[in-house]
Amino acid sequence: MANKKFLSAILAMTLALGMTVAGCSKTAESGGGSATKGGATVGKTDSDATAKSGGSTTSGTTSGSGTTGGRMTWTAADVSSIFGTGGDSIARIAYGNNMFVAGGDKGKIAISTDGINWKAGGDSPFDSRIVGMAYGNNKFVHGSDYGGKNIAYSSDGVTWTAVSYDDSPFDYRSQIQTIAFGGGKFVAGCYGDMAYSSDGITWTAVKDSTFGSDTIKAIAYGNNKFVAAGNYGKMAYSSDGITWTAIKDNKIDQVEAIAFGGGKFLAGGYGDSNSKLAYSSDGVTWTTVTQSVFNSGLHIFALAYGNGKFVAGGTGGKMATSPDGVTWTAVKTPLFLRISAIAYGNGTFVAADDYGILAYSKD
Repeated sequence: MANKKFLSAILAMTLALGMTVAGCSKTAESGGGSATKGGATVGKTDSDATAKSGGSTTSGTTSGSGTTGGRMTWTAADVSSIFGTGGDSIARIAYGNNMFVAGGDKGKIAISTDGINWKAGGDSPFDSRIVGMAYGNNKFVHGSDYGGKNIAYSSDGVTWTAVSYDDSPFDYRSQIQTIAFGGGKFVAGCYGDMAYSSDGITWTAVKDSTFGSDTIKAIAYGNNKFVAAGNYGKMAYSSDGITWTAIKDNKIDQVEAIAFGGGKFLAGGYGDSNSKLAYSSDGVTWTTVTQSVFNSGLHIFALAYGNGKFVAGGTGGKMATSPDGVTWTAVKTPLFLRISAIAYGNGTFVAADDYGILAYSKD
């Protein structure tokens, strides 16, 4: 915690010195602004990516942050009143019913209709980190890393109801890592276990996820198929979320995120220098991305698709974009430290990190 506060203070001072104040007389506050971490900051600042604008600092957040060849301009939103200036992690973002919902540490939730202006949603029934979230069938569903009672649902992001412990397919050891919706079903994954639900309320355990006891980190739906992945590069696919088939030819050592868009699945995580991203048109046969803007040692934690492009982020506040999942361009942004989540909706990308920073881009 001391290291986090020290780092936040240094970042705030850097912003105050290096950026102009636009539209507000306030200066950057500790913990507020220059970098975010968590799940959407992976892209690397390559030589072909040049900074576009310096930005401004208001109330501990940085707006108008730099762009690069990736042509994305990120502006920080002020969520300090929700997630604190000390930097509570924002772990997941979902979009549905014309609304973004972001969740993080201590069950804190924020909602926004435009990705720009945010207000507090209703706190999760669980005083623990929200680590899975999806929208479908007129409701948001989230999971937490607290064992046992760990799934809740809401139609508006304000009033949340916990799934009864007796009705949960997960035991007290379970910590939900990911939730996806597609084909009329929610699918949730944790430490090797999976469950599915048509309404987010009544859940049924998957008999064999094919993951054994290994953690399922990400699930995505596209082309009438679910694809799940996680530790040790294990992957599996399913047409109904109930019966799963293991994918044997794994390309990434550890998978942290999956997205679908433009007719492709894209998986990201970490491994050796050329094994951080892989793509597939069918979710079964995968190809490693060899041209990458991510150095060895950097991890990809978040992926999203929208506006005709993929956006990837991870450690070091790195971010990159790609029109096809194959060729990538770095995005330079001083906002993030470690991106944990990216979502797209209504013409807007929203990204967040492990230090309570949330930002949006219309590019």
